[in-house]
Amino acid sequence: MKDLILKNALCKIKDGDDLERERVIRHYQPYIQNVVSHICKRYINWSSDEASIGLIAFNRALDTFDSEKGRTFLNYAFLLIQRDLIDYFRKENQHYQLSAMSSSEEDRREYKDQSKASLEIFKQSKQASSLVEEILELDEILRKFRISFEELENHCPKHSDTRLGLLEMANAFIESQELVDELFKKCLLPIKEFTRKTGYRPKNIERHRKYLITIIVIKLNPEWTHLSTFIAGGTGSVKK
Repeated sequence: MKDLILKNALCKIKDGDDLERERVIRHYQPYIQNVVSHICKRYINWSSDEASIGLIAFNRALDTFDSEKGRTFLNYAFLLIQRDLIDYFRKENQHYQLSAMSSSEEDRREYKDQSKASLEIFKQSKQASSLVEEILELDEILRKFRISFEELENHCPKHSDTRLGLLEMANAFIESQELVDELFKKCLLPIKEFTRKTGYRPKNIERHRKYLITIIVIKLNPEWTHLSTFIAGGTGSVKK
């Protein structure tokens, strides 16, 4: 569904148009099912509890999405589905532990295996959720620089030596608070001032401007532990 059509549909839904809500849900049913299957690491049919949780979360996203916060609707819906499934995995794990207390030895082994599997899925989903939140926060900042994730992959240098060189360049940039302040004040990379302070070639900076800005932003937010690992050794791109 195109952005403008989806935007109009969301407006109708918030105005109480139930037919429009059903139409949007039907359109995105494959998306919901694919997201739930991706998070659960296995195929999930539409009649499962996990799919129902995904549907409820998607329906809530229709009511609570705010385009002013700089996120796309599908990213927001993904985040809500993931959070609800994580809560579900946590509760299921507790349920298995309680049930095992009054079961036979065979049942206890089965519950133990199920609990272990559920907990592993929970841990994986929690890590994925944390990464998604970091990406959404980064995405919100990059939009101010008119940079989108869709184009980042094309701007990622293919050679590791180039990526390492840009990482060093980013480190040199953030050493100057004056350059950092100028970057966020105008939402533009101060190339002239940067080259004057460091001696880097302007053409090289401009060629990799979007990738360099992305690295700088990540370096300035060390609390993004998952994203930081992508650039720590010049390993490459950040993907959704």
